[in-house]
Amino acid sequence: MAAHNPDTLTQAAFPPGSGVIAEMIGRPLRFDSTRYRPTDTYAEIAGDQVWRAHESLGLNGTSRDEIRALVDELTHPWGRQPVGSPPERACWVSIDGMPFELSVAWVDGRTAVRLSLESPGDGTAHSRMRDGMALTRRLADRAGVCVDRLARIEDLFTTDAPQGYFSVSHAVAWRPDGRHQYKVYLNPAVGGREQSAHRTREAMVRLGLERPWQTLADHLGGTFDAAHEPVAVAVDLLGGDDFRAQVFTAHSGASPEEIDAKSAVAHDHVPGLFARALREINGPHDAPAWQRKPPVTAYSLDSRHDLPGATLYIPLIPVHDNDEAARDRVAAFLRGEGSAAAKPYTDLLDALADRPLAHTLTQNFISYRGGDSPRFAVYVAPGTYRAADIPAPPRTP
Repeated sequence: MAAHNPDTLTQAAFPPGSGVIAEMIGRPLRFDSTRYRPTDTYAEIAGDQVWRAHESLGLNGTSRDEIRALVDELTHPWGRQPVGSPPERACWVSIDGMPFELSVAWVDGRTAVRLSLESPGDGTAHSRMRDGMALTRRLADRAGVCVDRLARIEDLFTTDAPQGYFSVSHAVAWRPDGRHQYKVYLNPAVGGREQSAHRTREAMVRLGLERPWQTLADHLGGTFDAAHEPVAVAVDLLGGDDFRAQVFTAHSGASPEEIDAKSAVAHDHVPGLFARALREINGPHDAPAWQRKPPVTAYSLDSRHDLPGATLYIPLIPVHDNDEAARDRVAAFLRGEGSAAAKPYTDLLDALADRPLAHTLTQNFISYRGGDSPRFAVYVAPGTYRAADIPAPPRTP
């Protein structure tokens, strides 16, 4: 039987309101923090967040000064800007519009801290693309970094008039073995959502990952629509067999069972797990909160597997009204799954928050996969900006 055509994607497949959302883009921002000052710089706050995470988790493989030095380098020159003057256009990489967001992952008994970065530029998508490409060039000079594979596909995600919520973003992970690992996130909708599947497929072919991509596309019936839309492509800046790419797909209007079924192609799929996680953390699918932000599945592709891997990303804010409500549902799910990450997760939130969690809006997603190598991660904004039309929470003494 002939393989399905994975490029079947039309504008009609995207009803109004579908797709990923960017909570702060298009909304005026205001500075709102009880911990940081308006004169503190982006780099100072980012470094402090990474250090607080390391302290909370008992990770002592790197010093505060080392963290700050690396963050200074990666955010140059925009990291020197004072946080009291928000970007003219909120950044997509963080739920509060900041140009960075922290994440912590627990996998195979190890813990890793990561910082995602997106240059604020001059507020335009083109300036952010230009700055992102410049950072990639600087990273190419670092030990252990390989940009050869990225160079094969970069033109697919480059345009003079980029569309979508973001252009280019990066992430650096502080690995348990002391090394740093970098990755780049690219926007397949840079030339319009109707081109997302085509650009993604072409990228996977050029990367030598056509086999797992074709398996995924065939499983999905060859059609990518709003219920399974490519919204980001991530590429590890690594050489050799450790290299992988990720395709992030958003699920607008899909039920937990439909999302679970779409991930059944993955070699690490646990039947029913994704559906259970979505319902236990975010409640019934017919609840209004489900319409605020779609779940996302990240498919991992590498040359060693004919099948992709799959990790579920469950949106927290604004599905939940505050971090406390989200934390309670996530922690209960983790305890039910027997995960040892429940307590360090709640301790981390307390260490990062600058006010009671009932008044903060910082948790973007949690990601989860089961199987032989279970993984849990939380993505947390610094909480330094708030939409100008959202009332300020009470200030604690």
